[in-house]
Amino acid sequence: MNLPRSCVKNPVTTMVFVILAVLFGLISLYRIPVQMKPTIDRPVITVDTGYKGAAPLEVEEEVTKGIEKRLTSVEGLSRMTSTSQEGRSRVILEFDWGTNKNVARLDVSEKLGLVRNLPDDSDKPIVKAVNSDSQRPIAWIMLKTDLPLNNVLMVADDEIRPKFERIDGVGSVRLYGGSRREVRVTMDYEAMSARGITVRSLRDALIKENQNTKGGKIDEGKRRYAVRTIGNFTNISQLKSVIVARTLSGPVYLRDIADVNFDYAEPSRKIRQNGKPALGFGILRKTGANTVAVMKRVRKAIKEVNIRYSGRDIRLKQVYDETKYIDQSRNLVINNIYIGGTLAVTILLIFLASISGILVVGIAIPVAVIATFIFIFILDRSMNIISLAGLAFAVGMVVDNSIVVLENIFRHKEMGKSSWNASIDGATEVWGAVLASTLTTLAVFIPIIFLQDESGQLFKDIAIAISAAVGISLVVSVTVVPMLTSRFLKSSQLDNFLLKIFTFLQLYAIGRFIQRAYISILRWFMRGVLKRICVVLLITIGAVLIAWKYFPPIDYLPKGNRNLFFVFLRMPPGLNLNKVDGIINKLEKKFNKLEELDRFFAVIRVQRPIIGLVAKEKFSDLKSMRKLNKKLFRMVQGIPGVRAFVTQASLFRRRGSGFIGGINLHVDITGNSLQEIQRISGDVGESAKKLKGVRFVNSSFDLGSPELQVHVDREKAANLGISVSELGDLVETLVNGTRAGLFFDDGEELNIILRDQTTNFLKTQQLSKIKINEKSGNIVELRDIAEIRPALGPTKIEHIDRDRSLSITVNIGEDLPLQIAIDRMKEKVISPIRKKLPLGYSVNVAGRAKDLERTWDSLKWSFLLALFITYLLMAALFEAWSYPFIIMFSVPFATTGGILLVSFVNSIESSVKMDTLTMLGFIILTGIVVNNAILLVHQSLNHFRSGMKMKDAILESCKDRMRPIFMTTATTVFGMLPLVTSTGSGSELYRGLGSAVLGGLATSALFTLILIPVIFSLWVDLVSKVTRKKI
Repeated sequence: MNLPRSCVKNPVTTMVFVILAVLFGLISLYRIPVQMKPTIDRPVITVDTGYKGAAPLEVEEEVTKGIEKRLTSVEGLSRMTSTSQEGRSRVILEFDWGTNKNVARLDVSEKLGLVRNLPDDSDKPIVKAVNSDSQRPIAWIMLKTDLPLNNVLMVADDEIRPKFERIDGVGSVRLYGGSRREVRVTMDYEAMSARGITVRSLRDALIKENQNTKGGKIDEGKRRYAVRTIGNFTNISQLKSVIVARTLSGPVYLRDIADVNFDYAEPSRKIRQNGKPALGFGILRKTGANTVAVMKRVRKAIKEVNIRYSGRDIRLKQVYDETKYIDQSRNLVINNIYIGGTLAVTILLIFLASISGILVVGIAIPVAVIATFIFIFILDRSMNIISLAGLAFAVGMVVDNSIVVLENIFRHKEMGKSSWNASIDGATEVWGAVLASTLTTLAVFIPIIFLQDESGQLFKDIAIAISAAVGISLVVSVTVVPMLTSRFLKSSQLDNFLLKIFTFLQLYAIGRFIQRAYISILRWFMRGVLKRICVVLLITIGAVLIAWKYFPPIDYLPKGNRNLFFVFLRMPPGLNLNKVDGIINKLEKKFNKLEELDRFFAVIRVQRPIIGLVAKEKFSDLKSMRKLNKKLFRMVQGIPGVRAFVTQASLFRRRGSGFIGGINLHVDITGNSLQEIQRISGDVGESAKKLKGVRFVNSSFDLGSPELQVHVDREKAANLGISVSELGDLVETLVNGTRAGLFFDDGEELNIILRDQTTNFLKTQQLSKIKINEKSGNIVELRDIAEIRPALGPTKIEHIDRDRSLSITVNIGEDLPLQIAIDRMKEKVISPIRKKLPLGYSVNVAGRAKDLERTWDSLKWSFLLALFITYLLMAALFEAWSYPFIIMFSVPFATTGGILLVSFVNSIESSVKMDTLTMLGFIILTGIVVNNAILLVHQSLNHFRSGMKMKDAILESCKDRMRPIFMTTATTVFGMLPLVTSTGSGSELYRGLGSAVLGGLATSALFTLILIPVIFSLWVDLVSKVTRKKI
């Protein structure tokens, strides 16, 4: 079946299919979810366990180790890390890419059910299957008020948060700030001691009295009654009336030895916005929800809440919105599509001087792009900055097939054929070449689609967008283009006017001169075998050496240019919340004076307090953001004992994202002894500081948290009938408070907290004076049976695969390539230290270095597989094994051109590097650059089959295909050029990728026109000599 002929004969049917494709494409567009970046579903599960008041060593020993022991056997687990810090244990389970997280989560929950001997007052472990993207808020909303925050917290939690959670597309809402209500049982310890009541017996009594108990079922007649004993406390009077003990003088009620009332828990953190106390809402979207649509509903809800609480001193203000970056990036790409499309059409106009021809080819762009949305929707992908980049690049690529077909139709029409016959013959003649070039372009994306790691999930959207657009352009070029040219390809007065202008400007004369000069040079090259061999070797060796010399710096993922900064503060160990609050307050006063800042917010906590700062839009360009970064860094320095780091928020979540810019290398040190790990880390740090370009070295470990350790004299305690656990329980309750069950107040669960009067422990010396009841009735002080020793304990303890670990961060300047930094670190730091390590200890590079190594490995094999698939496809299409080798000679030269342009752009803008997105550009290049060579070889074979000698056929094909090669290359280059040269949000992501493709295409066009004919002619001479037949 001759498809072009059928479409020319049936124009109505052809247009119906075009209209349907556009219609369903537009419908799909409005149903595709919009988000900032592709969903990257990392196979990670976390297990969080609270253990209030416990020191890191206690959390490690009593909680973390037990959980890790059981979880080691979880199927598919590739790495297990944990952090034990004050009051909390977190175990992070990383699985192999492709693991079903739901199955893994069930396995983790099952293994956790086997964990025994967790402390009674520790929380139940919470298992979460982490989705890295849906766990990051798309918006932050602050509640500002002059009312007491704890009072407003109830309104925020009971009324405002549920309103946000009911919004279609919102997954969950996090609420930060204020303190939760609790039932405070403030003990009169002296009254308890006088009655011989211990803290443990009091807690046990409250827990036993606060229970609902099932009592079975009773059948009576036709009805069955469930029996339950109701014991849960529902009002304070019930709790006060609990009999906690009986003495000779009668029962002892709770009200006799304690005050019971509602109170607020001591705050563990504070939230401020622009220096004023606030509550913060973090809005998280559901996976697959349209971010833009969700945020539109969120803004509407904010207005409704502000109207509802108008005059009641409650106001909501949105301080961060992810959709702003999305809108800016989307507008940038759309503008670039218009500009690139216009430039591509202008190039065609210069070459063809035909308005009707331009209109015919111009239809290919909107039809292919709009129809692409159908495939994006069917494959359940989203519109994001990566898929938008794919569409922008596709603009320059989708016209290539149409150009090849149209130019060949023009050539046949210039032979004197009618528009009808020229359309059918021209499209039929190049049908095979167009199919081959399209399939090779699609082939390079097959390995990418099957990649399962982070790079695969990032690249899948751009692969689908480009593949769909190019595939559709193939169909358009052999159906719609010949159908339209058969009816509308006619010379008009405007065409004649353009022809006169271009003739006056001598454009065609210049073109004919270049063509003649090119054929003459090529004929001269093809005369001598030695000459051709020298030319091929010289150009090949030169290209390899140039690529090696100018290879650009390597990085993992581009950072982007968001107008959001974070200030991370590392406080001296042991500071309390009020002291941290004071330090943050001083910084806030400095930030208030900065004209570049639009707003800022602070999360104040004892460990790792942070300040988020949003720059004004007029200062959001890359140059201004870098200046502001340095300015902020200077402002936060000089605080005694505090280490402050400033980083611009990265578009992609990366392990080891930079402090103060630069590159962060992470070194993991594992072993058993904390002291030995510290010693090794000291050696690593000292050696790393000597490396060229190192800014600073930072350790994740701090042995500096002040502790008061109670060392019990077991013999004395035993003589008094007191166990160590009872003593520890007493100390914890009096100092920190312990939980004694739950209280239900109108459906709200409140903790019942036992504690002493807070004023009793304002000085550390008071700890030793705690009074303890002997079973004989006598009272002793804590110092009589224990020694109080001040000590320094770790602020946190980390594990990697159950071994204690420590992470060293080595920050290196932007000018040093990541791969070189990794090699230097391994050679000069890690290798010498490894030779002296004790048995059971290890030192390894981790973080971005490990990510980069894994990604390079994946892309390397993807690139080789893409080459192999491309070769096989061309072998099948040409029914020969030799021709694909000749065609693929253009790939290394294109790679050299891409490397040169990326390196040049890097010298102008240092943020452009050989990152994973840029690497993708080289993979895409593999499928594109062979297209020109396919045109030459295919046309040469056509001429040869028509009776020409092979060398004459090669020269004639170069003459025939010079114009379409220049046309397709020029339209693709100019179509993509705006993405490389433009500025604005998102442009920094596309620049490296675009530079690789543009540089490769530009150089490959020149190399293809010279080298491919020369190599082809050498192959012809070799075959002639071997077969002794003149071809």
